[in-house]
Amino acid sequence: MERFQDDDAGYERWLAAHPDLFVLNTARRPAPNYLMLHRATCRTIAGTPARGTRWTGEYIKFCGQRTELEKFSQARVGGTAFPCRLCL
Repeated sequence: MERFQDDDAGYERWLAAHPDLFVLNTARRPAPNYLMLHRATCRTIAGTPARGTRWTGEYIKFCGQRTELEKFSQARVGGTAFPCRLCL
């Protein structure tokens, strides 16, 4: 699992290299009330940011295997990763 915070270039490289994996989008301080799970190819977390100019500024990304991200959400943050309605 990789974490991207204030590193849009690294995040975009990771997305390009791992289109078959997943992204957990969360606040800078991960909280149980916002843990959104996406496919790496989801249009809401790739391409041009819809809000603002950065992907890894206000929100950070944890990237990897789906089961790894779901376990992280429960064990480390105390919440459940909510699947994106557009891609999952």
